[in-house]
Parts: sequence; structure tokens; C-alpha cells
Amino acid sequence: MIKNKKNIKFDLNDMNFRKALTAFMIITIIFLGFTGYKINEIKARAFQVYLDKDSLGIVRSEEAALDIMNDIKKDLSNTYGAECVLDKELSFELTHAKDKDLIKAEELKEGIKDKIDFAVLGYSIVVNDEEVGAVKTEKDAKAILDDIKKPYVESLEGDIQEIKFVEDVKVMKKKLQVSDIKSNSDIIELIEIGTEKIKTHVIEVGESFWTVAKMYDTSVDELVDANPERDPKKLKPGDEIKLLVPTPKLTVATTEKIEYTKDTDFETIVETNDSMYKNQKKVKVEGIKGESHFVANVKKQNGAVVEEEILSEDVIKEPVNELVVQGTKELPKTMATGVLMMPTRGRFTSGYGTRWGRMHRGIDIAAAVCTPIHASDGGTVSFSGRQGTYGNMIEIDHGNGIKTRYAHCSKLLVSKGTKVYKGQHIANVGSTGRSTGPHVHLEVLVNGVHVNPSKYVK
Repeated sequence: MIKNKKNIKFDLNDMNFRKALTAFMIITIIFLGFTGYKINEIKARAFQVYLDKDSLGIVRSEEAALDIMNDIKKDLSNTYGAECVLDKELSFELTHAKDKDLIKAEELKEGIKDKIDFAVLGYSIVVNDEEVGAVKTEKDAKAILDDIKKPYVESLEGDIQEIKFVEDVKVMKKKLQVSDIKSNSDIIELIEIGTEKIKTHVIEVGESFWTVAKMYDTSVDELVDANPERDPKKLKPGDEIKLLVPTPKLTVATTEKIEYTKDTDFETIVETNDSMYKNQKKVKVEGIKGESHFVANVKKQNGAVVEEEILSEDVIKEPVNELVVQGTKELPKTMATGVLMMPTRGRFTSGYGTRWGRMHRGIDIAAAVCTPIHASDGGTVSFSGRQGTYGNMIEIDHGNGIKTRYAHCSKLLVSKGTKVYKGQHIANVGSTGRSTGPHVHLEVLVNGVHVNPSKYVK
């Protein structure tokens, strides 16, 4: 018999007590066994790692694999200086494994890197829904747009009212290949050069591919490539040639408020006089410009003024109108009109300027021998005959300070002192004097000084 501290007696021979004790011991054994199993089960718990459908190995915890994935992202981001994203994600399946069956962290990292691709998160500059370039950060993209605006903003002298792009411009975050990322300077150059827009130029007298190339700051080779159907040696007035002119992808629009003082034009009032010829006029009252103070909003696009809105005008000095007397009397047929015509039909072969180390003081128009030569304007023949290297030559004094010369003629049809009218047949094309072939050499003198005929002949 057992006594407890409160003198409660337990009889070991009592059947009920013995049954209760046995039940308690069984429960204790079961509990201890389950607890041991649970501890071993937790200790052996592991996860099978998958990259999409590819099994990479077994890890003890999901966190360990996810940490490796994050390390890979960080390494890539540090390498390329931009946030990187991977094209696949890890998934896990619960399993049990011993420590010796687990994959090592380094092996798992290499396994992921072998089976995964990545992209960088960058910022694309989009102009009217067209991507023009991408950079690593939003800050870079905004810096590019600010740099595009900068020269136009710095050139403003008045109070800035507005600065904006004409086009719809957006900065968009997106996944990109590393090769898509460009430097700020490369994108700025691309935006400023932009696309090439085709423009045409109409050839005038005396012009060639060389003069047109100088005019548009391009090269003769580029003009030849743009105009394969044209023979550079056979250009004639009126021919159209194509030019490739760069067009920027962005247009910076600025509005500034400015104040300035400007001369104001006078009006010209015309009186008629039937005793004067139509090509005669004289100033009876000299016009004097006025002066005003203006306040205006000036709108520019890429630095070029496109609109000026006058806000106010204060007149400082009123203009004085000019009074001109204009003749109405019909001109004699042989009087100069003041506008020179081409003396013959032919092929333009040489312009005004330095040629073969010497000054060429006229233009050459090649034509067949005996092709008619016409007076470029009315006037009086001041010379007709042989003139050294010019061969057979005619000079016409048009009476308005202008003289024209027609050289290398095969035949002269007018003599000195003859009054001729505009378009009159005065000679025939030839190759007399120093000449490389049949042509007319045309010279224009204004007040005794040689000028470029191309600027006077229409």
C-alpha cells in the first residue's frame, strides 16, 4: 500500500488502479513515439526546386533558393547598371531528404544561370508612338529631353512664356535587351539628325551640282546618288534635282515676350505721267521711315521664328509717305526693258568664276553652229567685229548702265550703231577665237564692271 502526502492510500493490488496505470503508460509511450517521429519528419523536410519544368535539385528551405535567385538579379543589375528581370521563376514541391541529398548553393546558382535569360528594365523615349531610343534610368531620359531644349532656351532673350515639344513625347518603362540601351549622346544625335526628308531644288542659269552642294551644305556625290537619272554635265535651267535634308525627330517650341524698337515702312503713292516712258519713274517726295516701340510674343520652332503676335505698338515717329511719278508712255521697240533674256537655246556648259586657274567672266551656252543668237534686251550696238580671243563679238549698250557681249560668233548680222530690240536675231553661234567648240559666251557688265550673268538673265 502506498500513501501520498495527504494520506491517500493506493492499493497496488486494486484492479482498477492497475488498469488506469497501464493505460497511462501506453498513452505516454504513444505520445513520445509520435513526438520523435514529428521531430524527425520536420528535420528531414525539404523542397524540390523547379525552374519552369526543369528540376534543379533539393534544398532545405524555399527561402534559400529565393535568396540565390535574388543574388543573381543583383549581380546582373550591378554588371549592367540597370534593374534586371529574369524570364523564369522558381517553383517548389514539398519532399523529404537527408542532408547529403541537398544541392549546394553554388551548384544551384550555376544551374539557374545556365537555364535562364534576362532583360533589363529601361526607359524608352517615344515620339508620336515611335521609339527613338532607350536609356537605363528615367533620370537619363529626362536629362536627354532637357538637353534637346537647352540650346533653344539659352538663345531666348525675352521673358519666357512657354517651352514645349510640338510632338507627343513620352518616357515609358519597359523590358529591353542590353543592346537596346544607348548612351545619352547617341540618342541626342539620333533625335537631332532625325529622318531624311526629300526636297527639290530647281536649277537656275549658271548653277551646277557643285554650286547646289555648297548652297545646301552637302556633297556632289550625295547629289549624284540622290539623282541617278540626271547627268551632272547636262543640267539646264528648270531641271529639278532632289536633295536629302535631315529633319529632326523633335521640335522645340518656345514663346517669349520681347520689347524692341523698329523702323516702320512708309507707303508709296504713285502718280502717272504720260510724257514719261513706262520704264521711267522718278521720286517726287522722298519717303522717310517712322519708328515704333513694340511689345510682342515671339513663337519659335527649333530657333526659327514662326509667328509674332504684336501685343502693343507705341509710335515714336510717324513715317512720311513717298511720292513716285511713273511714266505711261509706250516704250520704243529698241529701248531696254531692264530684264535680260537668254540669247539662245542650248546646253549650259560653264559658269561665271574661276576656271582652269583663270577668271571666266561670263557663261557659256553650247549649241550647233549657225544657231541664232538674239539680243538679250533692247539697245544700241556699241561693238561688232573681231575681238582677240573672243573671236567675232557683238556688244550692246542697253542705255541703263548695262552692257551685254556675245562672243565666238560664226556670223555677225548687225553693225556698230544699230539699234536693236529685245529678241532680235543679231548673230549666229560659232567657235571663233579661243573656243573648245561651238557656243555663245555671254558677258554682262553693270556700270563697266563684270557681273555674274546668271543673276540677271531670266
